[in-house]
Amino acid sequence: MRVRVYVALRRANIPLALPGTAVFVSHDDPEHRERKQSREMAQRVAALEQVEMLSSLSSEERVELASFMRLAPFGRGEVITRQNAIAHWLYVLTKGEVEVRVRGDNGAEKLVARLSAPNVFGEMGVMTGEPRTASVIAATEVECYRLDKEAFQRVLKERPQIAESLSSVMARRRGELAAVREGLDADQKKARVREEKNRILESLQTFFGMDDEKMN
Repeated sequence: MRVRVYVALRRANIPLALPGTAVFVSHDDPEHRERKQSREMAQRVAALEQVEMLSSLSSEERVELASFMRLAPFGRGEVITRQNAIAHWLYVLTKGEVEVRVRGDNGAEKLVARLSAPNVFGEMGVMTGEPRTASVIAATEVECYRLDKEAFQRVLKERPQIAESLSSVMARRRGELAAVREGLDADQKKARVREEKNRILESLQTFFGMDDEKMN
């Protein structure tokens, strides 16, 4: 319980009170703050560089996205995203492991994947507006960064061609999920990935207000 309260406070960016006997002296001058911000930005950019889905981004585009990232730690067993919920963020996993679980029509929950850092999850809802297709639970203590739709909208507006590479990676991940959930063989999986890529690209363009003319 203490761990969950602690990580919830960190997600909300609420500092913990210091014991009355502890005394800290620091010089929070502009130069110190700038060094701290530079270190934090470098950590965010490094996290994005590890994400395959974002491999087509330029260094400048990663820096732009990094400026919108928000730290989101979770304790073991916490639900990070819930199946069928509205998606507000995608998560860049930088520390720990998470379990991806899908609840079937009979109500039974099935483990379909276990993701380890560095990784990304929750991208489908943020990129297409679809409800969450799976629940994600922290299998260990986890540290993530959150990114919302508006952050990607800025990058896609400047370079719409990124949508093509995003949809390819997302379709492959969706195909892998379907293969486990539905027991697809190799050929069926390839066909599903092709179908998903076209559908995801169309959904992405619609959700972000992009037309075919901008993609060319």
